[in-house]
Amino acid sequence: LTVVGIAAMLWVGGHILLVNVGEAGFHWPADRLHDLEHWFGELVQGGFSGVLSWTAGTVASALVGLVLGALVVLIMHLIPKRKKSHSAH
Repeated sequence: LTVVGIAAMLWVGGHILLVNVGEAGFHWPADRLHDLEHWFGELVQGGFSGVLSWTAGTVASALVGLVLGALVVLIMHLIPKRKKSHSAH
């Protein structure tokens, strides 16, 4: 369940970031996601094209979430931590 939860959070988080960046006026990432989905959807005919299109969009969104999440973790590890002061009561 932990692995599925992490994968879902990467997918959903990456997709939210892609869509919201597009809504904010920078359309290139969301447009590339849609292009990728359409390209994979056109590879085959029939009902499987929808599954292939959805899978491609899901994997791409998860990769975006993974890369951006890794950058956040890297930045947080590079920021020096403040030591807590222990005061005598």
